[in-house]
Amino acid sequence: MERPKKRNPLLNTPHHWLLQGLRTISSVPQSLYAEVRSTAKATAKLTFIGEQKLSEVQTQLYSYSATDCQKQSPYPGHEFWQDESQKHWLNFHGLHEVETISQFAETVGLERQTIRYILDTTLRPKVEDYERYLFFTVKALTNKKDGSIGQEQHSFVLGSNFVLSFQEELGDHFEGIREKMTSGAGFIRQRGTDYLLIQLLDALLDNYFEVIERLNAEVTEIDRVVFGRPDNQTLVALEMEKRSALVVRKVLLPFKEALTRVLDDPSPLIRAESIKHYREVLHSATGALEEVEAIIRTLESLTNIYYATLSQRMNETMKVLTTVATIFIPLTFIAGIYGMNFDVMPELRNPYGYYIVWGVMVALGGGMVYLFKRKRWL
Repeated sequence: MERPKKRNPLLNTPHHWLLQGLRTISSVPQSLYAEVRSTAKATAKLTFIGEQKLSEVQTQLYSYSATDCQKQSPYPGHEFWQDESQKHWLNFHGLHEVETISQFAETVGLERQTIRYILDTTLRPKVEDYERYLFFTVKALTNKKDGSIGQEQHSFVLGSNFVLSFQEELGDHFEGIREKMTSGAGFIRQRGTDYLLIQLLDALLDNYFEVIERLNAEVTEIDRVVFGRPDNQTLVALEMEKRSALVVRKVLLPFKEALTRVLDDPSPLIRAESIKHYREVLHSATGALEEVEAIIRTLESLTNIYYATLSQRMNETMKVLTTVATIFIPLTFIAGIYGMNFDVMPELRNPYGYYIVWGVMVALGGGMVYLFKRKRWL
């Protein structure tokens, strides 16, 4: 599958890197909502765990067949899954309305544990096979305008004739799939819901590649600076890019593990003809993970080179200072001797004493400089 070739602008200055790095830190979830989770477990209540990002939940239902596709927004509330003459895709934007989501999920027949998973935005990407349906949760990554990496929890439920998707935000990753579905392009309408699910997962993976591409571009720019004139802010840029790459790896690794589990023990809901598409997305996820690992190794190497460069620069400075000090030590010694206030100093009576001392000092200093250059100490 051809990946997007779009590039974000390169960071131009270390000051920009510093600001971008600080934004990256703020984009990483700092709280796992431990207190909220603990309270939910103690009371056995379904609880939304995360940050509310929309004022209200929005829904869109696509009912489609090989020859037709109908969209209803908002979802009208009928039991569409009982209509097996068509396939269905119901998408939720917003997860904070616990009662709305739980009532619908119970109507569809989702287990209570699955509902908990859907409402928990801190959940690690995973896949669960409940025989009647397949549950899949992943995190989407996006490049934000301020240069940080955005994260969004996505959950999917695959049934025999439907796919349910749950998103935190209104920003959509699936516009291309919607266009194919409404226009009839591609094979989405001709194939089963298992094919629709892997297309949705592949769309999220495309966003991973966009984030990785931006990281590659920024690492290339940092590489140029490290081999030029790095400073303290360059180190900040290195550490912030490493932090960003670790965020991507942390999300991508369980995504790959979940796909591997699906292929190792395929659910009956995934048709044999769709297995190759899941394998293809797994191959892409593996390639993305390898790219992230390469970025992390590159950043570690650049950090080592940065410290080595600073050390070498310090050694060169100390070498010059030591050489200059060595040259002036004997000259200072001579000046110190003839600066003593004794009455009896024969050279003081010599009319050429001043010039002789200057000649000795210049000859001594010049000789030492010549010697140091011959030994390549200068």
